[in-house]
Amino acid sequence: MQKGNINLIGLGVLLGSILAYTGWTGFKTQTFLMGKTGEISGKVIEIFPNEQVQSYSRKIKYVYAVDDTYYVDFKKLGTKDARQEIGNNLKLIYLIRKPGKNRVKSLSSTYDNSFGKKYYTTYENGFVELRLINGIFKYQESANGGEVIHDLIGEYIIINDSIKFENYVFETDKECQNRPKLFVFSPNHRQLVDVNTKRIFKRFH
Repeated sequence: MQKGNINLIGLGVLLGSILAYTGWTGFKTQTFLMGKTGEISGKVIEIFPNEQVQSYSRKIKYVYAVDDTYYVDFKKLGTKDARQEIGNNLKLIYLIRKPGKNRVKSLSSTYDNSFGKKYYTTYENGFVELRLINGIFKYQESANGGEVIHDLIGEYIIINDSIKFENYVFETDKECQNRPKLFVFSPNHRQLVDVNTKRIFKRFH
């Protein structure tokens, strides 16, 4: 076999290996998108590690919407990525024919903590916890001794003495008749009143 042919074969094997590796790692980390793509904004809705998940690996959970459909995904943060907090914006590239496929283009560092504020209300068979964190709300309703029956999330905006909520509704969500829509602050901001259910939520900390 001639030397030129050997070099061509070797080059072909090398290129094939590179493409195979790139394709595998790209799909594995959702960074390799084949097809027409678009750009969109998203929000960080959870950071790891946290109180529930202790890990040496830093990760974020984020949400974005395409054509009124919400999608959720995760990203493992690298050593050069800035610290992230709930509520931060991020830019995404997504696959138009399959919007659930995406990759993170850029991160922001708008907020410096994810503590937020907690409010509680109780009723005959259970209780509700509401957390307000940097424009993201988490609404968890429990009953029957602590069984979680609704675990909702979305965005909120404060206008004067009111809070307006925009719920993220996912295909896997259980039906909920009392999604938060509009709450009103008490004069000292230690309580919130759900305009729909008339439930009073008291500030926990």
